[in-house]
Amino acid sequence: MLTQSQNVALSPLNFSNFQSAVLEILWSELMESAVEPMQAPVPYLINFAEDCLLCAIVVLRKYGDQAPCDLTAPVPLEEEFRCAEQPIGLVYVTAAPAQNAAQEANVGIIISQSHQRKGFAREAVELALKWAFEELKFHRIQAAFMNDAQKDRAMRLFVGQGFTHEGTRRRSVYKPESGGVVGVWKDVTYLAMLDTEWALRNVLKPRGSVPNLWDEMFTRHTREREEMVKWDEKHNRVRKVSSTETLRDVE
Repeated sequence: MLTQSQNVALSPLNFSNFQSAVLEILWSELMESAVEPMQAPVPYLINFAEDCLLCAIVVLRKYGDQAPCDLTAPVPLEEEFRCAEQPIGLVYVTAAPAQNAAQEANVGIIISQSHQRKGFAREAVELALKWAFEELKFHRIQAAFMNDAQKDRAMRLFVGQGFTHEGTRRRSVYKPESGGVVGVWKDVTYLAMLDTEWALRNVLKPRGSVPNLWDEMFTRHTREREEMVKWDEKHNRVRKVSSTETLRDVE
């Protein structure tokens, strides 16, 4: 498994490295915002990690005594590096037995607030996807987002990676509250990427700014509408007539 990119490295979480105040905070935030951690049968990070195909700590790469390199600076992956001891995030890939049989899995990530908007989440997700698609040979990877304050930012990350919006299941997940407060039902929005889309990601990835969800939905709707019209024409379901002929038929 490729465990390092330009600026981050993935360290698989295990019994030797899971005890950290930062990881406890990240895990608490994940349980509030991510579907899979919230639904974990045992609400502890180490138990969740054992059930995952991959649950890794995201750490920054350091080169000698230098700080993490600039995103724009080319640095060979072969160069010796050491990782910062302080974790900056968590990334996971998990699959239920039925999903595993269907060669599909779920992916999720969280990055500490002080390290957001720096491209680290994108690099960590790419490492996880590369492992899932190219080594495990999965057919489909999905990301699920509950309707909360972090949803839009997280969705932009995955849409930028080439994920496609597949729909929203209304009130499909029950989110319990602590302290005796009654829980609430949450909408869950699903994005997904296929193995073919991963293989062609450099061709299919949008140029310029990352499209938002509405741009992606509009593009998909237009493409599906064009395909439907072509199918109707092929099967003689649509007959093109002039506007005047249509008016005569009405009269």
